[in-house]
Amino acid sequence: MRLNVFILLGHEGPGAAERWVAGGRLAAARDAVDLVAQLPGLEHIILATSETELPHRAADLAVEWDLDPPGQPFHFGARLADLLARWPADVYFYLGAGSLPLLPLETLAQAVAAVAAASGPAAVTNNLHSSDWMVLNCPSAIAAHTDRLGSDNALGWVLRTKAGVAVTSLPPSAATRLDIDTPADLLLLALHPRLGRALAHYLRAEPRDSQRWLAAGRRLFAPAGQVALIGRVSSGVWAHVEANSQCWIRVFSEERGMSASGRLAAGQVKSVIGAYLDQIGPAAFFAELSTMVEAVFFDTRVALAHARRWPSTADRYASDLGQPAQIADDWLRQLTQAAVEAPIPVVLGGHGVVAGDMYGLVEIAQSGGLLPAVEPAQD
Repeated sequence: MRLNVFILLGHEGPGAAERWVAGGRLAAARDAVDLVAQLPGLEHIILATSETELPHRAADLAVEWDLDPPGQPFHFGARLADLLARWPADVYFYLGAGSLPLLPLETLAQAVAAVAAASGPAAVTNNLHSSDWMVLNCPSAIAAHTDRLGSDNALGWVLRTKAGVAVTSLPPSAATRLDIDTPADLLLLALHPRLGRALAHYLRAEPRDSQRWLAAGRRLFAPAGQVALIGRVSSGVWAHVEANSQCWIRVFSEERGMSASGRLAAGQVKSVIGAYLDQIGPAAFFAELSTMVEAVFFDTRVALAHARRWPSTADRYASDLGQPAQIADDWLRQLTQAAVEAPIPVVLGGHGVVAGDMYGLVEIAQSGGLLPAVEPAQD
């Protein structure tokens, strides 16, 4: 068996928060290189990126560099199909640079072995409905459906439903669902005891304040704690948290699949939480919420889409870090300011805050990483 690995590392902006996320993804990519180097049959590790200076800044990284074609707009499906065609093998492993910070070698090796042993087109992915990485043996299926692959999220679903590939989706866990997509994900990972060497070193060398994760997590795992999950919350996440805690959870789940369905791009996202924010404003919203729960995990992207606002990446990341003074967009700045000043801990972020990060938070709690425990608030 011949195995080729493709790591895609995208561009981040010049702002401090954006560069911090970019550094975290690069550190995770270093750990991914160390991980895949242990797989049998490995021939090439190719790191594809638009960052033209990266091969010089990371010259010690044991990869073969493949720079995005200059002057061409990036399209995920076309880029992956081109890589697969130019680097032929029997089995391929695609991953986003920050997509497997907690994945054990054994899980990945089993996925590679299963695809290598398949008698027909096959793939194993971390998430059928939102793929961050995939092991596959069917490059022709990618080439035939590049138009449907604007991002990697659709990989598993398109290959199964449109190309007839036997796609296996791994069970949800911190290892399979936690992806470095926003600063909030890195803030959570900074608390996790089981990181790769490069990412652990980076987060120690470039620390940010994870206090809101700590405070909210302690409430989540305190006996009879009361917590709200807001945004694109799946039933699986809700069930997993309930099974591993003794808290009362209020779930406000809205607009799952808003990106994949096209509702976000079409401006069709509607949110009850967003509508309530419009009516009473963010300060009153968090004041009212604090009478119901003791902590909040808030996927803000649904409320932003409802408000027909999609601020810059720099603004969204500054909000995730709780830095309202760094936000240009007035609506998001007010929301972030109110969250920072709320009488209860509020974790802001993207989808991961109520998805993969919650699986990671359960593992952190089980390791004792949220100690000292906080007793339930007294009436």
